[in-house]
Amino acid sequence: MQNVSLDIDAVRAFVRVSELQSFTRAAQAAGTTQSAVSLQLKRLETRLEQRLIERTPRSVQLTAQGAAFLDRARDLLAAHDRALAGADV
Repeated sequence: MQNVSLDIDAVRAFVRVSELQSFTRAAQAAGTTQSAVSLQLKRLETRLEQRLIERTPRSVQLTAQGAAFLDRARDLLAAHDRALAGADV
């Protein structure tokens, strides 16, 4: 998986969905729609070539790949936020 870049907003959406266990609540927290969050997750999964979240009408659960990616996603977001905090953006 060389030369793959990740959409930071999609990674952030993944972490929110994981923590809130709901696409709807993740969308509310982000100030967007459930369909936008769902699309971000689908694009992230396509980019990573892995299913990260199992969705049913009543539950959201991480796959084994999603659970493995979650800590790395949090680390990426923390590094991104630190980089922005040190820049005049």
